[in-house]
Amino acid sequence: MLKTISSSQLRSQIKRVLNEVEYGQSQYIVEKFGQPTAAIVSMEDFGLLQKLRQQQAVTSLRQLVAEVRARNCRLDPGELDALIEEARAEFYHLQSSQPDANSGRH
Repeated sequence: MLKTISSSQLRSQIKRVLNEVEYGQSQYIVEKFGQPTAAIVSMEDFGLLQKLRQQQAVTSLRQLVAEVRARNCRLDPGELDALIEEARAEFYHLQSSQPDANSGRH
């Protein structure tokens, strides 16, 4: 069940909220001044989100490689190297900006 809670309510109810999330009873949207600012989800859901982000990064990299291959005959080696480095940088940036769901680091 998806619930909404204010940041001030969260401060006073953190134990209950974490228990609900941990046991799969709820997910929470945390609002600050009436605006959604964060979500509290189970580690299982967080792991699924991380896997989805990784799959999206891999798909993006594959699409870029396919585009480069399709244009290969029209690219000089310098352009090709630049595109490959750009794709690598984007991929590694996405990988490094994601907390490791298994290590407990956030």
